[in-house]
Amino acid sequence: MSSKLRLISGKRIISPKLDITRPTTLMVREALFNILREDVPNSNWLDLYSGTGSISCEAINHGAKKIFAIEKNRKNTEICFRNIFSLDKSKNREKDIAVIKEDVPSWIKSTNKKFYINFPKDFIFDFVYLDPPYQSGYYEDVLKLLAESKFINEKTTIICEHSKNVSLSINNYFKVKDQRVYGQTKLVFLIKI
Repeated sequence: MSSKLRLISGKRIISPKLDITRPTTLMVREALFNILREDVPNSNWLDLYSGTGSISCEAINHGAKKIFAIEKNRKNTEICFRNIFSLDKSKNREKDIAVIKEDVPSWIKSTNKKFYINFPKDFIFDFVYLDPPYQSGYYEDVLKLLAESKFINEKTTIICEHSKNVSLSINNYFKVKDQRVYGQTKLVFLIKI
């Protein structure tokens, strides 16, 4: 069973009616892309725990060049793929957009060893959106893996979405560039030290 989720553009995408997803609200997505507006065109995005793919969809609609969406749940991966490739701006861009069904830590570890054929060896993501289940406790481990990865650098902005009621433990590899609260959601913008 599914429902519809609205993108900033007004387009409707699929959102499963399940407890396993918590799509980023329209208010948070609008705020995020207002903050990043000038930096999104031609940028490279990594969407971790992508769920419905709403963040990837917004990045594509705002002119992102390459997108990797990583999601472990099979049903969510299928929905994410359908949503992303339902966009006019994603047509004929299979070499620039990848939706991967895999556990996020496993993907980061394996990607450090080998990168994908359509991406150059020195490929760097400009933005990483990190949105695991709020109570999962995954943030610290994933941030450590990202810090040790070959595909981010000091210019990469990592955006962590989490509950405003939970403090985010940042390891020594990152510093907070900005943070914003929207309703019950907090966005923390990190850069590598």
